[in-house]
Amino acid sequence: MNKNFVKNLSLWLLLGVFSGYLFLNLNQNDNLPKTLETTSPSVVNIWSLKKWKAWQERSNLLGIKRYKQVIKTGFVPNGSGVIITEEGNIITSFHVVDDSFKNNQKLIVEFNDGTTEEALIIGFDLDADVAVIKTLGNKTYLPMKIRKDLEDLRVGETVVAIGNPQGLGQSFSIGIVSAINRQFKNKNGSFIQTDASINPGNSGGALVDSKGRLIGITNFIESTSGGSQGLNFAIPVDIVMDSYRAIIN
Repeated sequence: MNKNFVKNLSLWLLLGVFSGYLFLNLNQNDNLPKTLETTSPSVVNIWSLKKWKAWQERSNLLGIKRYKQVIKTGFVPNGSGVIITEEGNIITSFHVVDDSFKNNQKLIVEFNDGTTEEALIIGFDLDADVAVIKTLGNKTYLPMKIRKDLEDLRVGETVVAIGNPQGLGQSFSIGIVSAINRQFKNKNGSFIQTDASINPGNSGGALVDSKGRLIGITNFIESTSGGSQGLNFAIPVDIVMDSYRAIIN
């Protein structure tokens, strides 16, 4: 058989496979807006009631301003969480609610429609950095679908991070799975690495696949600037759910 023919045939086969993959990926991305519309109600913003010291102008006599120190109180953004039961159980990263737990601070969850409800910390798994909180509302909530075949997760799959970066409100960032089973000396377990942008406030939020199924809880970033540099990590959902069941039981 002519060698050039074999080479050309191989090239066309490779192009066919690549084109098929590209078409499938683009088609999945076209469906993302609709998918995220049904997924976003399952992600909440988490706020806590905190006190802090501030300086307040006391008087302005003869152009000389005088100040006094006062204690201010208000809600500040902690991070994000994911609803996983119709009763309002929410999973998040423990470091999102750590300060609230230690200082007995009031927690508020904000839904994507802007409504809010108070929540309580049910329990946590320090080793996995997972916590469970529960809303105090009396209604049926929309739990997020969970991907059960996580062992089939592949590098290159489209993923979306959903959370509350910098307290700005619910936001979405798209990327791919950059690596799986990432491990670190100073952290327990393995992590999913993604280039989907994650910033402070995203912690505890959702990392979903192109079908809107939860594959991980966003947890931390590796950065020299404090912002996202494409090295973002999530706790795999199977580890999260193991912790959840242990906490609930």
